[in-house]
Amino acid sequence: MGRMYVLSNTIAAFTGPKTIFEIGAATNLPLKIHSVVLTQSTSEADDSTLLTMGRYTASGTGNNVAANVEKKDFGDSGYGGTALDDHSADISTGEEFLWREGISLLAGFQKIWTPEAQPKIRGGHFFGVTIEVAITAVTLVYSVEFEEIG
Repeated sequence: MGRMYVLSNTIAAFTGPKTIFEIGAATNLPLKIHSVVLTQSTSEADDSTLLTMGRYTASGTGNNVAANVEKKDFGDSGYGGTALDDHSADISTGEEFLWREGISLLAGFQKIWTPEAQPKIRGGHFFGVTIEVAITAVTLVYSVEFEEIG
């Protein structure tokens, strides 16, 4: 097993499609995605949206924020790739959509892949999760666990 990392943050309400987060693999170190969790922390009303997850050959465009990746094992080195969240635009370069799902924000969303089904991301490429419509009344909370192979 490679080095395990977690990326987790909150995203304030927004007015159009937005890439919630993107993880960029280091040039020679591919990734395996273990899980993605998305919930909200500010509303008891339900709202539904379309969620897409995919692989990309280049980073997203628009405003974004550098995100802090935490190592899961204190003995591991820090993450060697990149992590951004809160993109003001969709990631679109070289996109390969892996999943599209309608989700309930009140119920939350959790995807945990079995080892043989885990998405693999090539070194130097990206994995991202996008919400396709405005979310104006809630604060999103996300978490993704992934493994750096090599």
